[in-house]
Amino acid sequence: MNLIQLLKRCEVFVGLDDTDLQKIASLPSWQMTIFNAGDFLFLEGDVSNDFYILEGGELSLLATSRKEGAKDVVQVPVDTITKGDVFGWSSLVAPHSRNLSAICIKRSTVASVSGRELSELMDSNHTLGYEVMKSLVRVIASRLRDVQGKLVGNKKSALQKAIRTE
Repeated sequence: MNLIQLLKRCEVFVGLDDTDLQKIASLPSWQMTIFNAGDFLFLEGDVSNDFYILEGGELSLLATSRKEGAKDVVQVPVDTITKGDVFGWSSLVAPHSRNLSAICIKRSTVASVSGRELSELMDSNHTLGYEVMKSLVRVIASRLRDVQGKLVGNKKSALQKAIRTE
């Protein structure tokens, strides 16, 4: 796949002109990697070095949770990443630590770039950096709303069950 075309489809780079997209595509650390279903790309708590775009396939972002009173931790799916979605934004934001894990649901092709390189480009070109961060904040806010919706949905479900049993 042409990297410029992938960037044009990507939610974080929408609105950038071809010159800015070319600057991003020219970063030397870009790589395309294929992962199989069941492969973890990274784990919660890992150092976050790379920023990712899903070129094809499907991933799940997982949060580590421990049920009250339980010894074992469980991985709880909190979001699904599909074609054109970005993930690994923590590589652009200090303290550069993964706050979720990422696992492939289906065989996936992932484009990655060094978060340090992308940050340096954004720092050197404030207009480009502002547009990328503005879009990234929208993505993060949308995911937070989705997670909150799931949590509220689960609480409503538990509350509705409790009311029915009383």
